[in-house]
Amino acid sequence: ISTLLNREALKVSYWKEVKMQKNVALNICEETPGSTGRVQFLYDRCRWKHVAGGMYMRPEVKVGIARARLLTEAYKETRGESEMIRRAKGLDHILENYPIFINDDELIVGDAGENPDTLAIFPEMGFFPTIDIVEDPELMNDDIRDEARDIAEWWKPMGLQDKCMPYYDPHEIDISTPWTIVDVPPFVANYMSVCPAYMSVLEDGLLGRIKTCEENIAKAFVKLRAYPWNGPENMPLMDKIDVWRSMIVADKAVIKWARRYSRLAKIIAENFDLSDSVLGAEKRKNELLEISDICQRMPAEPAKGFKDAMQSKWFVYLVCHSLERYSSGYAHLEDRLMWPYYKASVIDSTAQPMTREDAIELIECERLKVGERGVAKGRAHREGQPGANDLHIITLGGLDEHGNDACNDLTDAILEASLSVRTPEPSLGFRYSPKINEKTRRLVFENIAQGFGFPSIKHEEKNTRQMIEHYKVPPDEAAHWALVLCMAPGVGKRRGLQKTRTEGGGLIWIDKCCELAFYDGFDYSFANIQTGPKTGDATKFKTFEELFAAFEKQVEFATALHYRHKDVTRRAEIKFIESPFVASLDDACMDDGVGAFVDKTYPNPWNNTPGEQAAADSLAAVKKLVFDDKKYTMEDVVNAMKADFKGYEEMRKDMLAAPKWGNDDPYVDEIGGRVFTMVADKLLEQTTYSGMHPLGNPQTVSTFATRAPRVGALPFGRSHGEVLHDGGSSPYVGLDKKGPTAVLKSVAHIPFDRYKGVQFNQRLPVSVMRGDKGFQIWTAYMKAWHDLNIDHVQFNVVDTKDMIEAQKEPEKWQSLIVRIAGYSARFVSLPKNAQDAIIARTEQPLS
Repeated sequence: ISTLLNREALKVSYWKEVKMQKNVALNICEETPGSTGRVQFLYDRCRWKHVAGGMYMRPEVKVGIARARLLTEAYKETRGESEMIRRAKGLDHILENYPIFINDDELIVGDAGENPDTLAIFPEMGFFPTIDIVEDPELMNDDIRDEARDIAEWWKPMGLQDKCMPYYDPHEIDISTPWTIVDVPPFVANYMSVCPAYMSVLEDGLLGRIKTCEENIAKAFVKLRAYPWNGPENMPLMDKIDVWRSMIVADKAVIKWARRYSRLAKIIAENFDLSDSVLGAEKRKNELLEISDICQRMPAEPAKGFKDAMQSKWFVYLVCHSLERYSSGYAHLEDRLMWPYYKASVIDSTAQPMTREDAIELIECERLKVGERGVAKGRAHREGQPGANDLHIITLGGLDEHGNDACNDLTDAILEASLSVRTPEPSLGFRYSPKINEKTRRLVFENIAQGFGFPSIKHEEKNTRQMIEHYKVPPDEAAHWALVLCMAPGVGKRRGLQKTRTEGGGLIWIDKCCELAFYDGFDYSFANIQTGPKTGDATKFKTFEELFAAFEKQVEFATALHYRHKDVTRRAEIKFIESPFVASLDDACMDDGVGAFVDKTYPNPWNNTPGEQAAADSLAAVKKLVFDDKKYTMEDVVNAMKADFKGYEEMRKDMLAAPKWGNDDPYVDEIGGRVFTMVADKLLEQTTYSGMHPLGNPQTVSTFATRAPRVGALPFGRSHGEVLHDGGSSPYVGLDKKGPTAVLKSVAHIPFDRYKGVQFNQRLPVSVMRGDKGFQIWTAYMKAWHDLNIDHVQFNVVDTKDMIEAQKEPEKWQSLIVRIAGYSARFVSLPKNAQDAIIARTEQPLS
């Protein structure tokens, strides 16, 4: 009742908000984006949750405590029960009591917030980020702060952080948390990811998953009661029974929660004045009744049509990513996953018949729902992902297991919806092969030419081959891969999906390792502590090989530390913070009776290794100027770096003039190839919890700008605080001088088959990309890229003058989207150094 009463009051404020936004100038698109009046209304009213400088761009966005309060209540009531059951009952208590609402005129319902502008916190996942949010007056209202503080303190001894800290000494924590050589440990950062097995829910429904659990439990009890007793075989069955029971509790909880939306939609339809709907009262009433029917059945039952599938997927997404616990991403191969339901509705008209235009409207509505999802994640990752709500990446395209084009009409509809609604999230990743049909490739090109920065492009054949050969994934599963986050493929059907960032993800910063090699492991520029191992006084190095060996030792140290963080956290996740709902969706977990984080059916270990080009440029400059030309000594270089080149301006000019990555110069490219090979070797020497050796995934996401103060002067001529190399293979801004072919030839020195992904940013001229020959020229570029077996490429197509104008009058350029690195974002939401770096990217002269 209170929800319904509040809705009438909220409606007035929502309409006021829309009226205020109606006249905002949009230079890219004069009319409000969207293919229908409904979508335009939802776009204008969209409550974006993106961040800048660690804070939310809209001051109305606050952090609430409903989820944390309910989880705490449940845990106090379930003392003594198994941790898996406690997690399931905690989710049940949350979903039964969490406030729900339905926004005016939306087609897809469900939200992770207790009200439209409130975010949840996750006290079980890390004390530091939780208390940091609680004590921030900009993020939390005073009236709930005391209760939130009590909740955070209550969870402290039971959360991931306190469960993992005993396995480190204070110095190890000190060097792990400043975001210098490694990512903040997962048990501190409160930043995870997950790939839910949507396919099993769409095909089976949660009632089908519950039935399978019940059958498994019945079989286990038959064995437990059989004669003779076999302890070694039977004892593990009791743990499995607990897991299956927890799955049942979790799945029933989600069904009940979805049906709360069913009841609410029916109440609104039958009791409220809907005359202000953009659809008209009668049409909106009928639509709400249809939504009520869908939510009664979804995700309890198998999906029949496209509306069913979109709503079921969204409910599952919210629970897995925002309610059971926090996880980033939106990992799925949407055009293939949803094709049977799109085909039933749009092509065959056998279930929930709809026109193609109706389907595009529904896809646009999904994009806007993603735009409204926000996350109260840790400060490091809020600062590190400016302009984004979260990392929402959908995958499209590719070839099937027989090597044929797997694109379909839904692929094209998704790309058309992106062109129409023009939101930066979710980003799109496209599995590119020359075998893809021209119509779909043209739509990919048109999205890129409009300046969205997506789809980012992954090499289809290289990545599928790597799934089969390195990760030992069967070909039919490998053909269905989707991006886990920005760059890294993972399986995407029903079995063995990646369920935590401790399996794959995180960062080792190679540029910082390079800096430390000049200082005997001491961090002079930021933390002012002994961060890396002592590798020798660099001023006394007599050969280039001594310097490279010191650099290699710094990389070794950071790599081992990083993987220790991941597996220590993974152990704690398994013991204390499991996800029974996520586990219930995955056939491997269901068959084996194990939790989500126990499963290692298809190991997928990887992590980001940004800054390898910075090391190549730095080492090449020192090799040439010190060891080859003997113009300077190592002591000169170290002193100049400590002084941030003040008083060493002539040396800095020489360093900037030294050979640079991206110019097809063998001098630096061979060093770059050696750096990339060495880093790949160090990762492959590690063995993770899953029993596999990880691959690197060089990409910066956006940290080339946000981490710039954490990396001191580097000897290729970069001063302390200037932006770092963006991407994972891109030349430094403005230092690639010889055109796109030279860049491609430098990048081709990377051993791509030994890397999960290698991010490559390129900026192309608006005049070419939007000209008559744009598609043909881009296609020729893509052929050269594909032939060189380069893993990835993504494009910025934005006029410099537009970006400069946006810096001057940001209020007039709210819709200007750029590719920052691992995702696209509104240009005006980025920090000034990131904006300047994107402006300074070399615009490649294609012809």
